[in-house]
Amino acid sequence: MLWGHSHSDPGRRLPRAPSELEQQTWERMMRTDDLTVYLAEISGETVGTATVITLPNLTYGCAPTAFVEAVGVSPDHRRRGVATALMARLLDDARFGGCNKVQLLSHKRHATDGAHRLYTALGFSPEAEGFRLYLREVPEAVRAGTDQAR
Repeated sequence: MLWGHSHSDPGRRLPRAPSELEQQTWERMMRTDDLTVYLAEISGETVGTATVITLPNLTYGCAPTAFVEAVGVSPDHRRRGVATALMARLLDDARFGGCNKVQLLSHKRHATDGAHRLYTALGFSPEAEGFRLYLREVPEAVRAGTDQAR
């Protein structure tokens, strides 16, 4: 199941079946070496996810780097340790896999919703400046955040 918006309550996200494109993308992800999708489940319901891809690297003694993407927790399960548990497992696996570095980007809009506090508590430091270039579609949340910054 994926999360979609409720028509009766636009702020609420409800489970929905994946589209054909999403199903094809999922299948491609599952065939991708060095890509892991972490799922948090409570009573058989998926409530959180994080994706990691591990990249071989010629620096740092050829230790790989893990890149974290798509950390998310369903709205009804936030602030209950789900993201902390996902990230702790992911970091343990990265250590076990010999990674020297774990990198993630977190949008500036998450500075006030607890995400940045979570990453700092897990040992991440905001030491780099991240850059993005959207080649197809700028997400609505990014557009909204950009508009607010002006």
